[in-house]
Amino acid sequence: MMKKGIKLLLIILLWISIAVILYNMGFLSKDSSKFISIIKGNYIEMQILFVFISTMRVLIFIPQTVFILIGSVIFGPYTSFILSLLALFFSQSIMYFIGVYFNKNLLKDNWISKNPSIIELVKTYSYKILALGIICPVTPSDLITATAGYINLGYKKCIALIVLVDAPLIFLYGFLGSGLTEASWFKLIALLILLLISYYSFMIWRKIKSSI
Repeated sequence: MMKKGIKLLLIILLWISIAVILYNMGFLSKDSSKFISIIKGNYIEMQILFVFISTMRVLIFIPQTVFILIGSVIFGPYTSFILSLLALFFSQSIMYFIGVYFNKNLLKDNWISKNPSIIELVKTYSYKILALGIICPVTPSDLITATAGYINLGYKKCIALIVLVDAPLIFLYGFLGSGLTEASWFKLIALLILLLISYYSFMIWRKIKSSI
């Protein structure tokens, strides 16, 4: 219970720190013109900050989709696509090496006791479960990536697969975010595609989970 309390406290402190930084930079202002002027005046710095926060989301348990939508609103779908791919690469690399750390630092029993079903899934389905973890919205994709590192799946192949599988989804989500204030047939089609992918990937995930 104490460990969980410490983890919760650290997460809250991290959230507060991010909020303070954003407030001091003017991002939490109700004045939209001030927000836009900050972006235009510090465009490169804002891109770097976006990639950093989007990468660190794995430490505060925020889905990447949230940042894809925010990024597309701020930077547009094409720039946001590149930035989100960079953040995906960095965040999943972090999770992979967290898994490697647990393996090499004799913490195997602790990891196994907390994640028995995920470990069994990754051992059984290998790289296939990585792809499904990215596609399906209800899967613990970050945990699956960490488990891939834990059982020593190849780093380059893992990250390349994750980026290649997620790239089309990031592209579609990016156009949804950029179109929050305007409707188009393309955005409707993108939404339908994402819903269909989510549904079928969820059905596959549920079937696989029940078999373990």
